[in-house]
Amino acid sequence: MTFKQIKYFQALSKNLNLRSCAKELNITQAALSLAIFELEKNLNVKLFDRNSKFLSLNEKGKVFLKQISPLIFEFERIQKQMQDDNFYELSMKVSQNIGIYLLCGVLDKKDDNIKLDLTLDNSKNIIKSVLEKEIDLGVIEGICKDKDLRKIKICDDELIIVSKNYFNKDFFIDELKNFKWLSREKGSGAREVFLNALPKDVDLKLIYELNSTAMIKELVKKGNFLAVLPKFSVKEELENKKLFQIRLKNFKISRELFVIYHKSKEPNKKFINFCEFLIKQIQREF
Repeated sequence: MTFKQIKYFQALSKNLNLRSCAKELNITQAALSLAIFELEKNLNVKLFDRNSKFLSLNEKGKVFLKQISPLIFEFERIQKQMQDDNFYELSMKVSQNIGIYLLCGVLDKKDDNIKLDLTLDNSKNIIKSVLEKEIDLGVIEGICKDKDLRKIKICDDELIIVSKNYFNKDFFIDELKNFKWLSREKGSGAREVFLNALPKDVDLKLIYELNSTAMIKELVKKGNFLAVLPKFSVKEELENKKLFQIRLKNFKISRELFVIYHKSKEPNKKFINFCEFLIKQIQREF
């Protein structure tokens, strides 16, 4: 069964005259008859009642027409989009922190002709999706060493330790090891950078691993927990004194934010322009 056969069937179901329908389609009557015959053969069912004077859709034909009509409409819509030079569609995953705390002020400024299929995930899963070519583009936090990926640096970012309590002193990191800690889940860029930065002899009391920065912040506000989070994700809480930064001695945690895509991808002008737009807008949010 081919799309051409289905289109010919749709046309004939409206016209119900082989000769005039073939003329409308700019094909021979024999070509139209053969297409309908092959379609019925593939479906193993007759779609028209025939006599010497006219054609009419039978019950099977009516059901088939009803089912294919929205599919034809959708296919033609997609075809028009593919032929429209202004239309562009991208699938993209961004880290949860970037998506929630930085991108919300960016997306309403993008070109309306660019359609984004956007998902939030952690950095490890985003890298995996780009490597497996499930998505066009990723925006991640922290470590990315895979040789099959192209990386474009967005900016540097600082991770800070937060508490609901204000401490009028600076701490060495090992002085905090007996506090109760919250962390993002395995695969989170912030988590990986922080754990890699810790001295080997410092073992923190990790109570919960959570896949939500928002939930971590709420738990820190209401409990006696510490957590390490991107500074941009707690900007409002620091300003309103709902959370406080714990100052550290000789220990600063920073990482990089990247746009990534697969090396095998051939970026066209629209793709490059969108990446540049994304990078500039996120930089402005800082």
